Amino acid sequence: MRIVKDILFLCADCTQVACNGFIGVDIREERLAEVRDGLSRLGQHLVPNFDSETVSSLRDFCPLPCDSCKEWRAGYRARFAILGE
Repeated sequence: MRIVKDILFLCADCTQVACNGFIGVDIREERLAEVRDGLSRLGQHLVPNFDSETVSSLRDFCPLPCDSCKEWRAGYRARFAILGE
């Protein structure tokens, strides 16, 4: 596999679902549906592209929209990549 798309930034909700499969806090069903729809559009080969120990490519405050759910408000963003053939 190779990297198809290298620079994607996901919000906190999308990051939790992408990494853990669920969100550990109470969340509206509508919001959860937005997150899952966004992640499914990105495909099954979405992988984290950050180092949680050095916080490389993790941004506490980022003005970029989430590439998954399209959340436009500035906030936490984590870097991801998409792998493919």
